[in-house]
Amino acid sequence: MELIKWLANYSTIINQIWVFTLIATVVLYVLCNVLPDRIVGQFLPLHNVFKPQTNVDLDYQSIGYALLHTTWATKITHSTIIVEAVLWFVVFESWHWSIPFIALFLILIQSVLIGDKRFGLFFLLMGVATYGSAMYVIQFLGIANAVLLAKVVLMLGGLMRMLSHSAELVPPLLINQTDQFEKLTAKNINWRVLLASPIGYIGEFGSSLPNRILPIQVNYIYQTVFGVKPETTLPWTDVETSAQKVLLGGYTKLNSLRSYYDSVVKSE
Repeated sequence: MELIKWLANYSTIINQIWVFTLIATVVLYVLCNVLPDRIVGQFLPLHNVFKPQTNVDLDYQSIGYALLHTTWATKITHSTIIVEAVLWFVVFESWHWSIPFIALFLILIQSVLIGDKRFGLFFLLMGVATYGSAMYVIQFLGIANAVLLAKVVLMLGGLMRMLSHSAELVPPLLINQTDQFEKLTAKNINWRVLLASPIGYIGEFGSSLPNRILPIQVNYIYQTVFGVKPETTLPWTDVETSAQKVLLGGYTKLNSLRSYYDSVVKSE
């Protein structure tokens, strides 16, 4: 409680940063869906994961996740996604009591469109569990304190995930015009990489929404921890094999990522 009292002293600036981040996230989602891939893809790797049609392609999402999160730093900073999903439901509840139920309905729709019944059941149960946990947090802390804490943790989560990506190989197109991943050095850093950092923060902030990275992590957990075999989606071992193939050989080693690469580098 002392932490929340201390945060309350800075609630005005926290709320201002929150509003800016939230608006920027909405803008980023819109831009990823309306601007040509050849523009957005130059600054935000695999930006099409923010598109609805790709968001229900669990195999693509999972391979992209395994491809971009290989180090202990990114794995640790992304391990809080389930907690952050709970905090999003805290925020949703503060907006209106109906918003969490709309979010749960969208989780149901996403599960159906993904098409794997076993995954869908686990994902829906996870959604219900996060909502129930959010209601407990609100009851324990009070709505005002819970929302203030949620805002801070969600923004810090996005920042830490963005920073942790500096330990990864740089995805194609940020420092080259090939389909190859490269290590970032003082010699090849450029303005596109620098601009990609604040964009990456917004992207990582938005990635904690219940519809983004959470289903990928549920996919990993229900396969590896509970040992459930997927019905229609890729086994996680195949996900990792595909990601490793692309990491070593480039986007063109996998058909779906070759199509993405072509959409970004194609001329007008």
